Amino acid sequence: MARCLVLLSVAACAGPGAARNPQAVRLIAPPGDGGRQSLTLRRTVQGMPYLFGSFAVCLDRAGAAEVTGVRFENSRGGLAVQEFALRPFYRGFGEDGVGWGEPVGLRQRGVSTASRTVTQVCLPEDYSRVEFSEVVLQISRPTATSAWSPGFVITYDSGGAEGTFRIPFGITLCAPSDRTLPNCRPDA
Repeated sequence: MARCLVLLSVAACAGPGAARNPQAVRLIAPPGDGGRQSLTLRRTVQGMPYLFGSFAVCLDRAGAAEVTGVRFENSRGGLAVQEFALRPFYRGFGEDGVGWGEPVGLRQRGVSTASRTVTQVCLPEDYSRVEFSEVVLQISRPTATSAWSPGFVITYDSGGAEGTFRIPFGITLCAPSDRTLPNCRPDA
């Protein structure tokens, strides 16, 4: 299975909802993390789950944010988040992290979907310990056509205020017989 990774420079954004309540915390990306990225899986199976992890989120200050949903924005071809998981991440990437495009479901991978709360506070970039919440998505291509989205949005509640946080990570799942999306074409 061919994998393509494209890096561009764009920051993730937090929505204004959580800012209305001074007690509310905001979900943000850790310092030094971010930038627009995308990944194309050129040969995928309709209906098969694929895991995408190692998406880091943390809080702007001490508190808690309850994640209420994760969805793709402006998707084509029915790309859908089937399930998601949050888990505290206190170690470097590659140490039991979930990669991008693993053809397995969360339960089969042994990743619990029970936690919905982010409590990790973003630490300075030069801090010796890495702490954040890892967001892991289980996604699928439900139709016979290729599917795509430029990113996903996390909705959350903190202190009674709803907030949104956008992760600009584009995902393309190519169908074997459908080359309509640019990243799915043989010359891409």
